[in-house]
Amino acid sequence: MIDHVRSTVLSVLNKENRGALTVAQFNSYAKHAQQLIFDQYFSEYSRLSTLKNSRRLSRDHGDKLKMLRQNIDKFMKTATGSIVSTYLTFGVDSQGNTLYKPADLYSMTSLIYSGKLMEYIPKYKEAYLEASNIAAPSALYPGYCDENNYLYVKPNTLTGSVKINYIRTLADPNWTYNVIGENPVHNPSALDFQDFEISPDDQTSLVIEILKLSGVTIREAEVAQAAAQIDAVETQKENV
Repeated sequence: MIDHVRSTVLSVLNKENRGALTVAQFNSYAKHAQQLIFDQYFSEYSRLSTLKNSRRLSRDHGDKLKMLRQNIDKFMKTATGSIVSTYLTFGVDSQGNTLYKPADLYSMTSLIYSGKLMEYIPKYKEAYLEASNIAAPSALYPGYCDENNYLYVKPNTLTGSVKINYIRTLADPNWTYNVIGENPVHNPSALDFQDFEISPDDQTSLVIEILKLSGVTIREAEVAQAAAQIDAVETQKENV
C-alpha cells in the first residue's frame, strides 16, 4: 500500500511540476499521516457509537462501527507483568532499563489479576478508597493506579503477575528503495521495509494528509488547499 500511496502523491505533485518530495520527507509525512488517521479512529468510534445507540446507523454490511472496531482490534495485544513492590514491571528495554509499561503501549483496555478484572482507581480517589472499610481494594476486588509512567496495584499485598490487554502503537512506515540510474526504485524486500498498518480503506486519507504536508514543504499553498478541499468533501460524504 505504501508504494501506491507514494506514487499517487508524486503524481499529483509532478502533474504541474510543482516540486520534488524526497524519500526521507515522504517517510516522515507517512508516519505523521498514519498516526493522525489512527488517532481519529477513536473519536470516530465514539461518534458512531452514539449514532448506533440512537438507531441511526446501518446494520450488516453497512455497519461502519463494526468495521471500525475490526480495524482497531487488529492492534490489540496481551502482555504479562510482574508485581515488584506493588509496581508492575514488563522486563527491560534494549538499554537495560526496567519497563514499567509495555514498550509499545498506546492505550490500555484492561488489567487482570488471578482471573479478576482490576478496576482503575483515579489518583484523587486512592486515599478515600483505602480509608473505606467496604470499598477498599482487596484480593477479590483488586485495583490499579496509573501514575505517570508507572502502574501499581492495590492492595499492596498482591503478589505474582498481572495480564494487561492493550492497544499497541503503530510501526513507522518506511518506503525502502534501490537507486537505479538516478531514480529510487521501490524495494519491498529490504529488511527495514514497513508498509502502512492501518486499513487499506484509508489510502485516500493518507494521500490527502501527505499532500497537505507536501504543499507546505514545496511552498505551494494550492496543493495544501486542494488537499484540504478534497478532505472536506470526503468528510461530508462520510457524515451524510
